[in-house]
Amino acid sequence: MKAGTVVRLSDGRYGTVVYNGLDGVGIKWGRHQVTLDDLLGSGGMLDEKVPNDYPWKADAMLRNPYPGAEMPCVGEDYEIAGEDAA
Repeated sequence: MKAGTVVRLSDGRYGTVVYNGLDGVGIKWGRHQVTLDDLLGSGGMLDEKVPNDYPWKADAMLRNPYPGAEMPCVGEDYEIAGEDAA
């Protein structure tokens, strides 16, 4: 899924895609304007060190929970609500 895509979860929360890797799609809560150029890393951001003040670190993953998950996994029930919508 493209950076900046806004999703709406089944519980009404919104998130913006800030990560898309083999382990899933990471979202930042809320609607944000973000492009691929804004993001750090090679695509393995969850394993890479990023600065503590990095604004685009994912808050949750669009995938089902799994043992050892280090961040909330909110499932795969969502709809696309727009791109680069602020």
